[in-house]
Amino acid sequence: MLRKKNLPLKNDLEAQDYLLEIGLEPLPARFLSPALESLAAKMSENLKASRLSFKSLKTFGTPRRLAALIESVAPKSEALSEKFFGPPASRLKNPDGSYSLAAEGFARKYNVAPDQLLIEKTPKGEQLAIVVHRPGRSSREILAEVAVRVISSLEFPKSMEWEETRFKFARPIRSFVSLWGTSPVSFSLVGIKTSRVLRGLNGKSAKIENAPDYEKILRNMAVVVSIEERRKILIKQLDWAAGEGGGVWDKDEDLISEIVAMTEHPVPVLGHFEQKFLELPQPLISLVLKKQLKFFPLLRSGRVINAFMGVRDGVSEGQNLVREGFERVLVARLNDAVFFFEKDRKRPLESYLEELTRVVYQKDLGTMAEKASRVEKLAKDLIGLLGDFLVSEDSCAEVSRLCYADLTTNLVKEFPELQGTLGGIYARLDGKDERIALGLEEFYFPIGPKSPIPTTVEGSIASLAGKLDSIAGCFAAGLIPTGSADPYALRRQAFGIIRIALERQLPIDLEKAVSLALKNQPINLSEDRFVQVRDEILDFLWGRAQSFFEEKGFSVDEIRAVKAGALKRLNRTYLRLSAVRAVRKEADFEPLAISFKRASNILKQAQYENGNGVLSQERLIEPSEIALLKILMDLENSVKEKIASDDFDGSLKTLVQIKPHLDLFFEKVMVMAEDPGLKEARLQLLAKMVRLFKQIADLSELQSSSSK
Repeated sequence: MLRKKNLPLKNDLEAQDYLLEIGLEPLPARFLSPALESLAAKMSENLKASRLSFKSLKTFGTPRRLAALIESVAPKSEALSEKFFGPPASRLKNPDGSYSLAAEGFARKYNVAPDQLLIEKTPKGEQLAIVVHRPGRSSREILAEVAVRVISSLEFPKSMEWEETRFKFARPIRSFVSLWGTSPVSFSLVGIKTSRVLRGLNGKSAKIENAPDYEKILRNMAVVVSIEERRKILIKQLDWAAGEGGGVWDKDEDLISEIVAMTEHPVPVLGHFEQKFLELPQPLISLVLKKQLKFFPLLRSGRVINAFMGVRDGVSEGQNLVREGFERVLVARLNDAVFFFEKDRKRPLESYLEELTRVVYQKDLGTMAEKASRVEKLAKDLIGLLGDFLVSEDSCAEVSRLCYADLTTNLVKEFPELQGTLGGIYARLDGKDERIALGLEEFYFPIGPKSPIPTTVEGSIASLAGKLDSIAGCFAAGLIPTGSADPYALRRQAFGIIRIALERQLPIDLEKAVSLALKNQPINLSEDRFVQVRDEILDFLWGRAQSFFEEKGFSVDEIRAVKAGALKRLNRTYLRLSAVRAVRKEADFEPLAISFKRASNILKQAQYENGNGVLSQERLIEPSEIALLKILMDLENSVKEKIASDDFDGSLKTLVQIKPHLDLFFEKVMVMAEDPGLKEARLQLLAKMVRLFKQIADLSELQSSSSK
């Protein structure tokens, strides 16, 4: 259809849905969800920055496409008037009445004539000003720019280059579809121009005429583009197939998410394998099925049966051939497992320890045998830090001694994902106590932010020792995580330390534990370097602790308030945090925190370092300061008793009684008195109060509600 120049089509005057699809070669499953989150965030951010209004934004994704559908995008961006300030008004004109160079330069910067300059009153006095009017722009013009910016800014764990401009993306891009309603929004990137062609499964393609039809057109080509819908379809069909197989399926959430991200139309295929393979350890069968082949095991009474469900992508004939292919590859892997398992079981688990002397952990940190020895020693030292906490030293020592033995078994060499799990299996087969077997099986726990921690105290101590040794050794060797590079998974291990200490409620001093782990390392550190590395490790652990507390809903200022001494007893730190969050809701608490901050600032400005000095109370002369000292002395023993019994909530509520006395003190007393003795006494009084509060929290770190 032809239209006269500068005359818009009718639908250019109305809000329309906008579609952007990036067609590409298959993405790794783990890239999909983060990519869609990034796409949504960057698209929304760019549209708002361009002043282009819209109603809602939804993303879609499969291995072969990333897409955003934005509802009701306005036909034009919003007009904008901005005021800019320039030189003082006194510099508008020269003595002869001509405009000054400063005024002309200011006007030229915004492309206006000097006679359009305004004079405005500001806190700095009268200044020259200019109001710049920016008209709205066509949405199609803006959307083309936004699309290129968004696509170019998407980030992935790994990117690749595949064409001459060296453009980076997760996988090579093969197509773009960009429509505002029925109108194309044209752009070109990496040599590819936008089109209306959508590609489905099995080489099918179709043209899209209107953006809102996106999901329907792809569904007609057997592509379910919504992640949520694919998930529902997969689960429903797995339920049906499991019923056909005579069992219930292992609803592994990670595997479900992975399959959804690997397929465009998931279709389960029921298969079977020989009964004899069920003689293998159950975790081994599950590992082969789930981790290596991405199959769902079928269970009966909680145990794996000789049936499974693989998932193919797309609906077509030939399901029997697909089933036979799945079964062939599974049998091959299970035969390998049987061979290595039988070879391993000719020897007890303990016999594999000797082979650890030939496995290098890290060139500066020695062999795995040396690491195992350090872990065993550190576990014993950690038990010493637990005081009267009930733990079996013998069981803990045995878990620590054998924790890496399975690394040299044939099965772990073939199936590395089994490390730890296999140690527990072999320990049971060797007749060892269940506490030891469970500790070995769970030695690497937690393996994720939401996965379980070790079940037993002994397993928890051994796991802590292993993680602390890894972090201490790597930091001593200079192998500190940077950016996304963390080859020794130190962040995960540090988060595991925090979770174990908190969720197991271990009364362990992590500051001492870090020092003990660092002393065990084979790297010689000078005294200054030792202190530096220790502090780096403690900061690293605190960063993970802060993340843990934030996930639990605590605010950043509350977490900062309990940072001092937090790692000495993390379980008590959690209670301190909870008390701060609970008590700060009371009406008198925020004004008290403001007064406390004033006291802290006075001590800092005075560079008062004699905070632990003896209070010269006989030098106090004003009734208000004597009253403040009296209330402090009256409350001190009660507060300390509550702190000793971990009643931090009660401690803070008791300390709130200080508020009126502190307010009166600041109203009536000049702390920085001319008399040196009086000044010293008043500083000591404030220091005494601050010390008492800081046993629970540093209230000066708390933001007031108005500043928030």
